Amino acid sequence: MGFGDFLANRMKKSIEKNMKKSTLNEDNIKETLREIRLALLEADVNVNVVKDFINSIEKKSTGEYITDGVRADQQMVKIVHEELISILGKINKPLSLGARPSIIMMVGLQGAGKTTTVGKLANLIREKEHKKTLLVGLDIYRPGAIDQLVELGQKNNLDTFEKGKQNPVLTAKQAIDYADKNDYDVVILDTAGRLQIDENLMQELNDIRKAVSPQEILLVVDGMTGQDIINVAEEFNNLLKLSGVVITKLDGDTRGGATLSISHVTHLPIKFIGEGEGITALDAFHPKRMADRILGMGDVETLFEKAASVVDQRTMEKTMKRMFMGQFDLEDLHNNLKQVAKMGSMGTLLKMIPGANKLSDNKIADAQNKLNIAEILMSSMTKKERREPRLLKGLSRKNRILKGSGRSEKEFNDLMQQFDKGKKQVLEVMKKVKQGNFGALKGMMGGNNSFGF
Repeated sequence: MGFGDFLANRMKKSIEKNMKKSTLNEDNIKETLREIRLALLEADVNVNVVKDFINSIEKKSTGEYITDGVRADQQMVKIVHEELISILGKINKPLSLGARPSIIMMVGLQGAGKTTTVGKLANLIREKEHKKTLLVGLDIYRPGAIDQLVELGQKNNLDTFEKGKQNPVLTAKQAIDYADKNDYDVVILDTAGRLQIDENLMQELNDIRKAVSPQEILLVVDGMTGQDIINVAEEFNNLLKLSGVVITKLDGDTRGGATLSISHVTHLPIKFIGEGEGITALDAFHPKRMADRILGMGDVETLFEKAASVVDQRTMEKTMKRMFMGQFDLEDLHNNLKQVAKMGSMGTLLKMIPGANKLSDNKIADAQNKLNIAEILMSSMTKKERREPRLLKGLSRKNRILKGSGRSEKEFNDLMQQFDKGKKQVLEVMKKVKQGNFGALKGMMGGNNSFGF
C-alpha cells in the first residue's frame, strides 16, 4: 500500500457511507468528520493540522457554502478536496532557475535518499528544462557517498564534480567556478547527511550556503517518516532558510502523515515527490493532483506527463502502424512493456487512474509479477523468435528459453496463450477502427485487453 491508498480508502468510504441522504445535516456531517479525523491521526498527520482541517470542513459544510441541487456526498467530497489542496500548499512552486549557473543545495538526514534524488532531479531538469547540469559531491563522511554520486552520473550520462575528502566548502566554490567556465546552467550540491541533526553538520551546511549563495535550498525527507520530520524541517529551515521540500519513497508503505503536515506547519512548499527507484521516478508536486489521488480520483495529468517524458514516440508510432497493418507480434509487445516499465511500477501507475485504487494490493502485485515474468521470458528469446512466434512451437527453442530465463513451462505457455488471445483482440479492434468505430479503441485503451497483465 503506497501513499494516498490508506487515506483514499478510509475517507472515500466514510463519505459514501454517511452521505446517503440528499442533503448535509448535523448528524451525517459529525459522523463523517469523526471518521476522517481518526483516519488522519492514524496516518500520523500532525494534530494541529488535523484540527485546522476538520474545523475548516465543518465550517464550510454547515454554512452558506452548501450548493442547492448537489448530492450530499458530492458536496462533502468537494469541500474535503478543497481543504486538502489548501493544506498541501494550493499551487505548484517551480524551481528558480533564472541565474546562470543556478545553484541548488540539497540537504537532509542520512537515509532519506538524498543522493539518489540529486540524480533524479538532474535528469528531470535536463529532460524538461533542457538545461546542462553538474552534480557536485560534498559528502566526505558517509563511506562511498561520492562514489555513489559519480556512478549515478556515469550511468545516466550526467556530469559530476568531486574533490575527494577535500573541505566541502572549498569544493563547492571550485565547482561553481568550474560550472561558470564550462557553461553549465544548473549546479546541484549533494551535501552530507547525518543520522540526526548535530551542530557540526548544520555549521558546515551554513558555511556552504554563505560561500555559494544558492538560489534553492531543498530539504529531502523520507515519506515513510512520521510527523517527527516536521521538527527536522523546522531546524533546517531556521538556519538555512529553505526554499522547499522533496519527499521521497512515497511508493513504499507510507500513510502520508509527513506529506499532509509539513507544508501546512512549516509554510514550505513541497516541490517534488519521489515514487520509485528509477532515474525518472521524480515528479513536480501539484497539490490539486495529490488531493485527487487521496480521494481516489486518480491523477491523469501526471500520468500523461510521465508518458510523454519517458515513452519513445517513434517506437510507439511504429507499433501503432504495425497494429493497423495486422502485424502485431511479440517484439511489439516486448517494446510496449519496456515503455510501460519506464513510467514506474504497476502500483504507482494504477494510483493515477481514476477508480483503480479499489484494486487490492494482491491483484496489483499479481499483475506486476506477470509483467516481470513476461519481460524475462521475452528477453530470453531472439528478435527473430519474437517477430515470428510460430518458431516457438519447436521444442528445442522452447527448452532453450526456459533454461535461459529460469522460468517454468507453465509460465511460458501462459505467456503464449495470453499473447495469442490479446493479438486476436488487437486485430479485431483495429478492424473496427478502420470501419470508423473508434469506440472499440477507447475500450482497449481503457484496460479491457486480453494480454492478462
